[in-house]
Amino acid sequence: MESNETIEKTKITLSISESKRKRQKGVTTVEYAIMLVLIAIAVMIASPNLSSSVSGVFSNISSLLAG
Repeated sequence: MESNETIEKTKITLSISESKRKRQKGVTTVEYAIMLVLIAIAVMIASPNLSSSVSGVFSNISSLLAG
């Protein structure tokens, strides 16, 4: 039978692991957003015709998030 101290240490370790996993999930979301923006910039530079379309999409998204 485990002592109360061992059980408490296990609980603390599990809660630390959970919080670390949640932080990593948030970081990956931010990384995907940054990659999307960089790809959009590359497309705008490569093809000026698409730049207005991409800018329009980001403008629509930002207005939807603001409102």
